[in-house]
Amino acid sequence: MLASRKRPVPLLLALTFFLAVLYYRNNADRIQWTSPSIEPPAEIIPANRTLGFGAIVAVSKERSDRRHSLLQAANVTDIDLTIPKQPVWTEGDVTNFRNGQVEGVQRGSILAWMGHHNALRWFLDSGLETALILEDDVDWDIRLRSVQIPLAASAARTLLSPRPRSRFAKTPKGPAEYWGDHREWDLLYLGHCGDYFNEVTEDGLVPIDDTPFNLSTMSHVVYEDPSLPVRSDLHPFTQDLFRVLRMPHHTRAFHRSRFPLCSFGYAVTRPAAERLLSDLAPPKLRKKGPRAFDVALLHACSKGENRPSPGPPGGFNPKSNPGLTKHTTGLRCWTLNSELFHHMPGESMIARIGEAMGEELGIPPVDLAGQAQTMYRDETTNIDCGFWSGAFDFQDGDMERLNYLQEEVGRKGKCLKEGRDTEEDSTD
Repeated sequence: MLASRKRPVPLLLALTFFLAVLYYRNNADRIQWTSPSIEPPAEIIPANRTLGFGAIVAVSKERSDRRHSLLQAANVTDIDLTIPKQPVWTEGDVTNFRNGQVEGVQRGSILAWMGHHNALRWFLDSGLETALILEDDVDWDIRLRSVQIPLAASAARTLLSPRPRSRFAKTPKGPAEYWGDHREWDLLYLGHCGDYFNEVTEDGLVPIDDTPFNLSTMSHVVYEDPSLPVRSDLHPFTQDLFRVLRMPHHTRAFHRSRFPLCSFGYAVTRPAAERLLSDLAPPKLRKKGPRAFDVALLHACSKGENRPSPGPPGGFNPKSNPGLTKHTTGLRCWTLNSELFHHMPGESMIARIGEAMGEELGIPPVDLAGQAQTMYRDETTNIDCGFWSGAFDFQDGDMERLNYLQEEVGRKGKCLKEGRDTEEDSTD
């Protein structure tokens, strides 16, 4: 009688474990945390007064009528804003920037572009490693610092944590950078007017070559954020996008950028700022180039969509990526969907300047689709409890009211507006 052959159980278990680990590592960037009961695996860390960046820099010209509201919101939220002084642009400056281009060129867009350049130059001169650039007409939720930023940064660290500098090195230990390893990303869209994966029209989303909208084809994290408005109060296009993506209610997605629109609030690293100033969004218009700074950002991100982020162990290796170099491609961009910063309702500075110059400017499709909603909600698009309504204004020098607003509104997250001044509203 033949002896029974013992099954190598330990070996099979080890092999199974190895294959499982290999599968996880190869598919980690496609894992989607969609259950409302599951938070991002990275630790939730409170935000500092610059929201985890080296500085928060506002693009605002002297005597801008929007600066006062911006500073009041920053005071209530208890964040630090830096507003670099802008030069008084001359006709010669505008002409040099125009570079002989006429078709599709708007004076307001040129001035806005130069304003962003001024902020980026300040950032590079500061010696800081990262900066969040804000336009001065943005609004945000009262829970920006207390809830939203800690959650968003946690999602970023989940995907952009430090990598080994070689294939055989161990993962670096120690405290992680707040927004992940800044060597692994170039630009973070935290404020925008939508990343709808493709262009949009007045009718809404435009399919991508009959391909369904899908998060699983890109690196992403979906996480719960109780401060997000209820689904019916989101912008109509955002509602449509979240519906086709099957996003659970009160969740945001942090994903590689696909088609981000507008430049309300974006974070950059030093290398990204240098590239924007030198070749991706240079201070001279090109014959077939973009006519607005936010479009230049979009093009820069599109050019960089195939650059890995985070990169392979050991960093960028041109030998393994023939034809792909840091200086011939665009930026590694990430989008937070839905956004944390959105421009307040009303006419933009570009539109005001255009009207004064006799330029005919239509209302962009995203703004047009959200007009009625912002009026009846009395809130800025995709923001649950913001500052636009003026409910949290205070007189200059009224420290008693400011201290009260900082504590009850900024820190505790109470939306002290008519019909919404309940403790429950600060968490629902």
